[in-house]
Amino acid sequence: MVSKHPQFDQVWGPSEQPDQLRVDKRPLRFASINEYLVNGVSAAAMAPLVALRTVFAADLRRPPPAPADFAGVAVSPLPGRDDEVAGLVSELGCRRLLLRVPVWWRSRLPELRRFADRFTGCDVLVAIVQDRRSVCEPHLWRSDLATIFTAFAGRVSHFQLPMSPNRTKWGCIHLGEALDLLDAAEEVRASFPWVKLVGPGIIDFEPMAWFRGLINLRRYRLDAVGALLYVDRRGGPAGRQLGGFDLGAKLRLWKAITALSPRCPKRAATPLWITEMNWPLTGTGTWSPTSGDEQVSEEQAATYLREYYQIAHASGLVERV
Repeated sequence: MVSKHPQFDQVWGPSEQPDQLRVDKRPLRFASINEYLVNGVSAAAMAPLVALRTVFAADLRRPPPAPADFAGVAVSPLPGRDDEVAGLVSELGCRRLLLRVPVWWRSRLPELRRFADRFTGCDVLVAIVQDRRSVCEPHLWRSDLATIFTAFAGRVSHFQLPMSPNRTKWGCIHLGEALDLLDAAEEVRASFPWVKLVGPGIIDFEPMAWFRGLINLRRYRLDAVGALLYVDRRGGPAGRQLGGFDLGAKLRLWKAITALSPRCPKRAATPLWITEMNWPLTGTGTWSPTSGDEQVSEEQAATYLREYYQIAHASGLVERV
């Protein structure tokens, strides 16, 4: 008999992401069959409505915010250099920040709060990173959420979770487990009425996963939708994937599904935030999250980043990147 939540070990490397799982994935796939069926049936039933909403996505546009309120950067503490990081952010003039907070950094929460407090005048989004225990031990996940919410009370209002749930190495073997984490967060924030939830944290351009994260009959409510919308790293944001989706078309589809989502009470008015995107740099060795074929020079990365910001800002569909 297959366990409802099979256990596996995660190994973290220097690139701030788990290594590929070195386990037999067949039991994990078998445990996901029902989830795949639910996803396929619901997507097929809703596909015509999603397609129609995408075609008429122009009415979802809003005047874009000022660049300083639109473009953001992720920050991480560096031992002995936190003041330097804060100074660089101030020099950049950026007011939107993202800070990753893994659940296993329980003992470091006071340090992370002090780090967040260094960025005066900046709005900080905390991205909560789950592990496999978060899925297998729901009581621990609830406890971690309450502890993190408490640690950042008065400084942070928006929390994104889960992290990249459409990649098994991040702890969820299917989206059903990720939705369980979101439902639990909805329950926990009943004791923290100031908390705003951002999700579902889907990484890359995977329409089925995005659809499942937003079109379902769960209980959670999202105050903003957060996507880790990396484009095909073997080229710029104007490149096309899956038969013709450039960045603009991807954003229209993401926003159309958001506007139909029962998990977003504000529907079309629900903000769309791109909470991760980048191109890996050459010469960064094991610190790079991808292979050498996808790495680019700093100059090329700067060009791609600028193009991404320009396309997203001009779309009128995205509130921040």
